[in-house]
Amino acid sequence: MKAKLIFNLPEDYHEWKNATDGAHMRSTLWDYDQWLRSKIKYEDLTDEQYQVYQACRNRLREFLYEHDVNIENG
Repeated sequence: MKAKLIFNLPEDYHEWKNATDGAHMRSTLWDYDQWLRSKIKYEDLTDEQYQVYQACRNRLREFLYEHDVNIENG
Protein backbone atom coordinates (compact mmCIF):
# COMPACT_ATOMS: atom_id res chain seq x y z
CA MET A 1 0.00 0.00 0.00
CA LYS A 2 1.16 3.50 -0.75
CA ALA A 3 -0.10 6.82 0.50
CA LYS A 4 0.60 10.25 -0.86
CA LEU A 5 -0.04 13.60 0.79
CA ILE A 6 -0.27 16.60 -1.47
CA PHE A 7 -0.04 20.18 -0.27
CA ASN A 8 -0.33 23.46 -2.12
CA LEU A 9 2.61 25.44 -0.81
CA PRO A 10 2.92 28.09 0.45
CA GLU A 11 -0.84 28.24 1.21
CA ASP A 12 -0.84 24.89 3.03
CA TYR A 13 2.47 25.45 4.81
CA HIS A 14 1.10 24.90 8.34
CA GLU A 15 -0.68 21.67 7.35
CA TRP A 16 2.49 20.45 5.59
CA LYS A 17 4.62 21.36 8.61
CA ASN A 18 2.29 19.42 10.94
CA ALA A 19 2.45 16.39 8.67
CA THR A 20 6.23 16.43 8.34
CA ASP A 21 7.01 17.16 11.99
CA GLY A 22 5.23 14.07 13.32
CA ALA A 23 8.42 12.12 14.05
CA HIS A 24 9.93 15.11 15.88
CA MET A 25 6.80 15.55 17.97
CA ARG A 26 6.73 11.83 18.82
CA SER A 27 10.38 11.96 19.83
CA THR A 28 9.77 15.04 21.99
CA LEU A 29 6.85 13.35 23.77
CA TRP A 30 8.99 10.23 24.31
CA ASP A 31 11.80 12.34 25.78
CA TYR A 32 9.38 14.15 28.11
CA ASP A 33 7.80 10.88 29.24
CA GLN A 34 11.24 9.40 29.94
CA TRP A 35 12.31 12.52 31.83
CA LEU A 36 9.24 12.18 34.06
CA ARG A 37 9.97 8.46 34.51
CA SER A 38 13.55 9.21 35.50
CA LYS A 39 12.44 11.80 38.05
CA ILE A 40 9.97 9.32 39.57
CA LYS A 41 12.36 6.38 39.57
CA TYR A 42 15.75 7.86 40.42
CA GLU A 43 15.32 11.22 42.16
CA ASP A 44 15.08 11.59 45.92
CA LEU A 45 11.61 13.14 46.00
CA THR A 46 9.23 14.08 48.76
CA ASP A 47 5.90 12.25 48.70
CA GLU A 48 4.26 15.38 47.33
CA GLN A 49 6.83 15.76 44.53
CA TYR A 50 6.50 12.08 43.64
CA GLN A 51 2.71 12.42 43.40
CA VAL A 52 2.98 15.50 41.17
CA TYR A 53 5.46 13.89 38.76
CA GLN A 54 3.40 10.69 38.66
CA ALA A 55 0.19 12.65 38.04
CA CYS A 56 1.87 14.54 35.19
CA ARG A 57 3.12 11.33 33.60
CA ASN A 58 -0.27 9.68 33.99
CA ARG A 59 -2.01 12.65 32.39
CA LEU A 60 0.47 12.75 29.51
CA ARG A 61 -0.22 9.08 28.86
CA GLU A 62 -3.98 9.70 29.02
CA PHE A 63 -3.65 12.42 26.37
CA LEU A 64 -1.57 10.11 24.19
CA TYR A 65 -4.14 7.32 24.55
CA GLU A 66 -7.07 9.66 23.83
CA HIS A 67 -5.38 10.81 20.61
CA ASP A 68 -4.22 7.31 19.63
CA VAL A 69 -0.55 8.29 19.76
CA ASN A 70 1.88 5.45 20.47
CA ILE A 71 5.31 6.62 21.60
CA GLU A 72 6.46 3.16 22.70
CA ASN A 73 7.20 1.68 19.28
CA GLY A 74 8.96 3.59 16.55
